[in-house]
Amino acid sequence: MTTSTSPTANAVPQFAALDLGSNSFHLIIARLVEGQLQPIFKFKQPVQLAQGLNGRYLSDAAIERGVEALKQCAARLEGFDPENVKVVGTHTLRRAKNRKQFLAAAARVMPYPIEVISGREEARLIYRGVCETIAEKGSELVIDIGGGSSEFAFGKDKKAQFLSSRSVGSLVCSEQFFGDGKLTAKRFEKAVVYVRQQVEPVANGLAGYTIQSVFGTSGTIKAIHQWVVKRAGEQPLGLTLAHLYHCRDELIAAKHLSDLPTDIISEDRKQSIAGGVAVLIGVFEELGIERMLPHDSALREGVLYELAQEVLSHQDVRERTISSLAQRYSVDGAQADRVWRTAYQVYQRAAALWQIDSHDLELLLEGAAKLHEVGLSISASGVQKHSGYILANAYMPGFNAEEQRFLATVVRFFRKKIKPEELPELALFEHSQLLKLMIILRLAVIINSDRQDRELLQDVKVTANGLTLKLTKAARLDSVLQAQLADEAKTLGKLGYRLT
Repeated sequence: MTTSTSPTANAVPQFAALDLGSNSFHLIIARLVEGQLQPIFKFKQPVQLAQGLNGRYLSDAAIERGVEALKQCAARLEGFDPENVKVVGTHTLRRAKNRKQFLAAAARVMPYPIEVISGREEARLIYRGVCETIAEKGSELVIDIGGGSSEFAFGKDKKAQFLSSRSVGSLVCSEQFFGDGKLTAKRFEKAVVYVRQQVEPVANGLAGYTIQSVFGTSGTIKAIHQWVVKRAGEQPLGLTLAHLYHCRDELIAAKHLSDLPTDIISEDRKQSIAGGVAVLIGVFEELGIERMLPHDSALREGVLYELAQEVLSHQDVRERTISSLAQRYSVDGAQADRVWRTAYQVYQRAAALWQIDSHDLELLLEGAAKLHEVGLSISASGVQKHSGYILANAYMPGFNAEEQRFLATVVRFFRKKIKPEELPELALFEHSQLLKLMIILRLAVIINSDRQDRELLQDVKVTANGLTLKLTKAARLDSVLQAQLADEAKTLGKLGYRLT
């Protein structure tokens, strides 16, 4: 009898994380037992999404493979509360110019939104996944060799201090240097040199740190470790450079991927194994690694633990990120709070009718209100452009790529003209939602333009395409504020919204 993984099977809270990697899609489901997450189901489907990335466009075949895998995952997630499920896309979806085509096709079979995360965010979540599942504390380097990219995270006492993502992975490297299946010493030499060049910035970034342990995650590292175990006839204490050289030499001796013994590498791993060995050798040589300990946990576990923490303790990493950025750029906290109070007053009235009543959109509006003046650290002139640029390019833990673009765009147009042609493409949100949050922030900024603690907005009435502001006597007597609101009414009128 098969035990159901549906959360309706019992009352114990269950959480699910789905990692859409360049090589494979990984699903993990866990239940909460006495405050601890206990994995109850894992599913891996080889997809080789990166193999279909031709000239930065996903091929139809790659999209079809991905959607088919998502169908299988969706069947396992049927009945889950959307709040308890998180789906993340990594390197290949970050790079694909036709990502929107894939996401649209995915949405037809997967009822949960797919969040495409940045490389540094991926590294942070991988690090968390490892740290949540090791007992010892110390200074550890975590390395994940994916199909399209490799992530590096260093931390001490389970707190990340250095994060990096490099666009060099096992599948991409295999296609670049071993695409026709031929395996030669010269090709390996070129591949390793290339990898070392890509990883050099990581070596420079880690130069000042003392590393006690090195952990390796991902299917590539586990496959190579299993290969070493089979050849050694015993369980070695981690991987060494000598082990990797033996693997390289065995590949060269085989001369072609098709001639690799099946007892070494499974069929689904053959396309990426040569590149995987080359990447790992390059990483070991460039970073001076003596020994790497393979570890089972990776990105999906990091996503899972963070998701559970957010749901159970209502601690959202994004809130900490907003506070951290405000502090870093010396934002005027009192003014930010004034703008947020007014924005929230309008948001409460508009949320349901304007279809912006979600936790994510409320948090994005809060972030925009509290961070719209980060650009003052550059210049007061054109502050909206500076603020938008900073938020578009800053590292923002917890925010996926689209959320960050959304937030940066709202802030970019918190004053002056709104340019519809500069609005980004969106998959997780509607353009109308972006525009509505922009309108709310602009009004909140105008109403608080005197930077004083005055009650100016008494009430708000909302229609499908308009706002009526009921102002206090002090606001009605403020000629500057009246002129600003009159100008804003003209601006919003051009966008189809009425302000009275």
